Amino acid sequence: MFTGRPQGRQVVMTEFPLIIKDLTVPPAGEWSPQGSGWTVVRVAEGSGYCLRQKSASALQSGDGLMAPHHAGITVRASQLGSLRLHYFQVQPELLNGLLTLEECQQFKTLATRSGRIHFFRADELIGQQLSRLVKLPRVQKLALRCALLQLWAEGVAGLFALADRSGPGGRKLRERFAELAGQVPESELFGLSLGDLSRQLHCSERHLGRLFRQKFGVPFRTHQIELRLQRACHLLADTGTKVAAIAHECGYQHLGLFNSTFKKRFGMTPSQWRRKHPARN
Repeated sequence: MFTGRPQGRQVVMTEFPLIIKDLTVPPAGEWSPQGSGWTVVRVAEGSGYCLRQKSASALQSGDGLMAPHHAGITVRASQLGSLRLHYFQVQPELLNGLLTLEECQQFKTLATRSGRIHFFRADELIGQQLSRLVKLPRVQKLALRCALLQLWAEGVAGLFALADRSGPGGRKLRERFAELAGQVPESELFGLSLGDLSRQLHCSERHLGRLFRQKFGVPFRTHQIELRLQRACHLLADTGTKVAAIAHECGYQHLGLFNSTFKKRFGMTPSQWRRKHPARN
């Protein structure tokens, strides 16, 4: 288990997702999660407070919370003693093979609402589960990551506003579109066209394009290109796969088009981006 050793009063650490970390905040010291995504944190020993905006919530041993990065939380240790924390992060943007369009949109909405924080106490199920997970042998890495992901998913599920589902007969196009968005993983958009989706919904491409923009705030093609490029960034940074193979995996049949689109989005070629973001060991 990684143990963070704070320097001074403010603890700043580099974050990686789905890895339990252990850190100690000195008396009256503060710690704020870094990076993107969601942070799940539990008090292992001591007591303190979760600070955000003008409010403060007390945290005792075994208590915890999960919050998106934009919540801007700070955990402060009591002046009477140090505060030991266990925490991990989840990045929904890396889960596009698991999340549907609707779920991705819900996460984006939650991330912009600073009040969306889920607190849990030591005697609640999430608190008890996390207490058990931190004791698992470190050799069970895959099982642990899967368990952490499930724990987080169950915690944020209560923050979603569940959409009403209509019966199969006589549904309007908007209802059918909402149902499709709740079923199709974002990763499937790599190879789908607006025509493919419009045929599934028995409507015109123009009408579907208008519905998509109203719901997700951008045109279908713009959203699809962004997904492809974000996937390419992940592959460039974390694998040694050739650029041409990455282009093909991300839906580009022509390397030249991939290079020009990538450079337009990020201001550098894929090869330059890879050199600037070397793989983590």
